[in-house]
Formats: sequence, C-alpha cells, structure tokens
Amino acid sequence: MAVYLFFQQKHVPLPQLKEIFFILIYTMLIGLSVNHKDGLSCISDAYVNAVVKAGGTPVLIPLTTDFSVLDEILSQIDGLILSGGGDIYAPLYDEDLHPAVESYDLERDRSDIQLVRRAAEKQIPVLGICRGHQIINVAFGGNLIQDIPSQAPESKINHNHPENGEIGTHSVTIKSGSALHRIIKKENISVNSFHHQSIKTVAPGFEIVAQSEDGIIEAIEPENGKSVLGVQWHPERMVTANNDTMLSIFRQIISDAELYRIAKEIHKHIYSIDSHCDTPMFFPYGIDIGKRNRAIKLNHQKLGASPEEFPVDYQLKVDIPKMQKGMLDAVFMVAYLEQGKRDAETLQKTVEKTESIIRELIRQVENNKDIAGIAKTTGDLKRLKKEGKKAIFIGIENGYAIGKDIRNVKKFADMGVKYITLSHNGDNDICDAAVDSQLEHNGLSDFGEAVVKEMNLHRIIIDISHTSEKTSFDVLKVSKYPVIASHSSVKTLCDHPRNVSDSLMHAIADKGGIIQICLYTHFLKKNGRATVKDAVDHIDYVVKTVGIDHVGIGSDFDGGGGLIDLTAANEMPQITMELLRRGYSEENIAKIWGGNLMRIIDN
Repeated sequence: MAVYLFFQQKHVPLPQLKEIFFILIYTMLIGLSVNHKDGLSCISDAYVNAVVKAGGTPVLIPLTTDFSVLDEILSQIDGLILSGGGDIYAPLYDEDLHPAVESYDLERDRSDIQLVRRAAEKQIPVLGICRGHQIINVAFGGNLIQDIPSQAPESKINHNHPENGEIGTHSVTIKSGSALHRIIKKENISVNSFHHQSIKTVAPGFEIVAQSEDGIIEAIEPENGKSVLGVQWHPERMVTANNDTMLSIFRQIISDAELYRIAKEIHKHIYSIDSHCDTPMFFPYGIDIGKRNRAIKLNHQKLGASPEEFPVDYQLKVDIPKMQKGMLDAVFMVAYLEQGKRDAETLQKTVEKTESIIRELIRQVENNKDIAGIAKTTGDLKRLKKEGKKAIFIGIENGYAIGKDIRNVKKFADMGVKYITLSHNGDNDICDAAVDSQLEHNGLSDFGEAVVKEMNLHRIIIDISHTSEKTSFDVLKVSKYPVIASHSSVKTLCDHPRNVSDSLMHAIADKGGIIQICLYTHFLKKNGRATVKDAVDHIDYVVKTVGIDHVGIGSDFDGGGGLIDLTAANEMPQITMELLRRGYSEENIAKIWGGNLMRIIDN
C-alpha cells in the first residue's frame, strides 16, 4: 500500500517515480548492531538471512563510540535491529557487578545504548533481540537480573539452552492487545532461549508484553505504541527453520521501516512548518536553541504553569537539534506575554519585555547561523532549507504587547514579526479573549479594529487563537487578508472555548485562512491523554469540512503542547506516518505541513 501511495501522485515526474520505487523496493536498509570479538565487528548469518527473507536489505553497523559516526549511519538506515551477545556492564544501570558475570564488553555496551537512544529520537523503528532487548531496557532507565540462577532461583526453566536453537524449548504468554500480539496473532508461543541475564525492572514508559511460565520477562514495548520492540528469545534462528510466526516479527520491522522511509523521503522535498511554539519563554533559564539542552529546574510560580504540563525537571521540546532529528524545516517561535495590568507603566514594561524577547531570539539565531536563520518570507525558508539550515519565524502571542500605542505594530513588523495573536487568556485593549473573558468589548474593540488594519498595512498575519468567537468574526469582517488560528483545534470533536466551531471554520476558510491543529491534549479530547491519531482526527475533520487548503499544524510545544506519542519536535514524523496510514497523498501532506501556511505568509 505504501508504495502505491507514492505512485498515485500524478504530479511526480516519471523519472522521480522510478527512483522512489527503486528506493522503496530494493534499498529498505535495516541496520544490524554487531558483536565485538577478537577485534572484529561481526554477526551471525541468521540475522542477515532473516532480514533478507522478510524483504529488507541488512547493513552491518560497525562498533564505534564515535557518536557522530553513529548519527551519520542512522541518517541512512530505515530500521534498526539490536543483536544478541554477551552480558551488559551493571554499573551502567547503577548496580555493582555480580560475581557470576565474568565477561562483558563496555565499549559495545556504550555503543549500543547510544545507538538505540539516537534511533528512538529519530523515530527509527527498532527491534531488540536477546541482549538487544536488554539494551533497550537499560538505555531507557530499566535494570537487569544479572544472573538468573542465583537472583531468580524460583525459575525452573533452563534459559541458557544453546543447542537446538532452531526450535522452541519453553513457552511464553503474550499480552492480548499488545503490538506483539497483533504481529504474532497468538497468545502462547514456543521460543528458544540463550541467556543468563534478563530484565528485572522495566524502563519507564515501557510495558511487559510477554512472560515465560517462571515470570521471566520475555518481551517489552513502549506504552505509547511506537515501533520499538524487545524480545528475549532469538527469532532469527527459528526463521532458519522456516518458522513463519518468527518471520512475522522481521516482516513487521520491515513494514514499519518502509513507512518511516516514505515519510523521510517526503520531508526531503516538502516544507514543514510548526506554526507555534513558546520556547523563548525559557530564555531566562539560559537555554540555547542551537544546542541540545539539559533538563531545566523550573520555578512553577514564576512560570505561571502547573507541574502537570511543566515538570520540575523540564526538558525543552524545541531546539535546532530536535528540529534536525524531526525533519522539521521551520518553526514560529513566539514572544509570549501573560495578560496583566493595563496601566501606562505596566504596558510600557510589557512592550519593552516583548522587544527584549525578540532581540534575544534574533541574537540566538545569529549565534547559530551555521544551522539556522531568521525567516520573514517563504523565499527565506526555501533558501535556508537549501543551505541545510532551519528557519525561525518570529511571532508574538498576545496583542497586550502592543499596549495602547498602535505605532508598536510597525515597530514589531520592522523587527521581523510575522504574526501576532490578538489576545491570550483574558481581555486586553484589542479584544475579548476565549478564556477568562469579562466580555469587555463584545468582541473587537475600536482600538482593536485599528490594530487589525495596521497589521494588514504592515503585512503582519492576524492570529485568532485565544480570541473569543465574536472577536474572531469581527476580525474576519475587518481584515483584508486571510487570518490564521496558529494553535487551535476543532470544537465539534472537543468542546473547548479555545477551539474553532464549524461556523467559524467556514468563515476562516471563506477568507482563505487556515486552522493549525494544536498538539495540546485538552484541545484534542475531553478525557485522557491525546495521541497522534487524535490530532490527525482533527486534521481529517477540517479537511472534510472546509477542504485540504485550510489546515496545518501548530504544536504549542514549550507552552503545554505534547502528546503521548509525540512529545517534542524530534518526533514530528509520527504525524506524517499517520497521514500516510490514512491514505493522504504527498501533495496533500505538503499542504498540511507547510504549503497552506506559506500561501498566507506571502499574501
């Protein structure tokens, strides 16, 4: 099906179609981690043969602790298999080495741990086999039983049974409803067993999906449904004996790798834009958008946020390295202003604070000019992508930043601001807000009408996320140009005052505008945490209601946005893969990811 999705694109020239077909059919590259023995990087033929039999092309990944080399290899492959091998060095998961552990390879341990972490960051499908299953667990915060005979004496199964590796020696029970169960389609299977270590405590975010009769953990997978699977047995050896059940495990990673490869190829030649993130809010904590930032110790009272949305040890969701991993070309970083008092002194401080945030954003981009640049037009975006750099557009969240002086609109336009969200939570001098409103103006104020006209004059896009519905309709009457909802979702699917009703959606579309679906749980579903599927449900609804030309993506990352299975900018390919699963064409994916917004940027 995935190959067909490419071929149905009539706008793709035939030579390019042939090239894509060749890539998809013949070069689905599956990286295999290797054993390290006597100075050799090597692997059993069984792994290679299983991948080939499942339809993939195996590529051996030489052992190295040069992580830049690993990153380059990962940029070329479509799936990763972590192979079996020796014991794992216990101090890596903060335990003393057990006396029964007589040999280990610390260099391989470090290489494999970094390999799987980096692969997961890039959303590359991963299968861990035996030791590889244990490596996944250790890499993400779990630990191991170092010696089953002495540390799990209740076990009556011989888990180190190297002979007859092509047949099963004991049974395991698979959790119904798990991804593994969907792959294998059985609740009980017979497996082989060649290990004396096993998982003790499962890594956070993972769940047990298979166990042997004695309680040994035989398989784990992420709770968020991503394509990562660890199995304690050796399915590749059973594939040698033509075991179709075990072959299905390899077929699944090839299938997942194919979907990932298509998404990767699409992102190479479309323009992907996230229309809203609040990352500059964390400038006071000393972040650098050009670097991989460590967790920040947050002061929630100062931040005005809840621990639920912003943990005390907060990990930034958007920076350039994450954009690179997530194949995201551009992002609107906004200067966020919490609604406050509206006396002359406070308003002046608010204007100055806005200028300060924008200047710091420009400074940071300039300091990272080898990997990023400020964009004001789609031409800038295209140039930056061609140069291998990320584009940063500037926005302001809350027209409170303008104060009562309309001349500030031109000031911000001259600083490179491309859109202004007219309000945040609470009314300001421009308009009534969607949340915490006193209905002060019954929509757009007289001053607000003048602001809208001034924004039109200086080609600043008007953003109606956070405004009341009456305000939004008033804006649509006044503005000569299309407006956007930079980070909102569909009210029919999730009845929240921040979301867009069907009538407003039609009005925005009639004006040529767009609704950028927000990756914020409470705007996507009323109960429980939202997923990528929930977000794409909202995209689907906009497409079916007003058409493909009026929808996009605005994550609200670092402002509370984030889903179970899409927590940061590096995970954006999850949206593309879900769109592909639903049959969206490349042309329409390009519109959703940035084409629609680009039309408005240059309006």
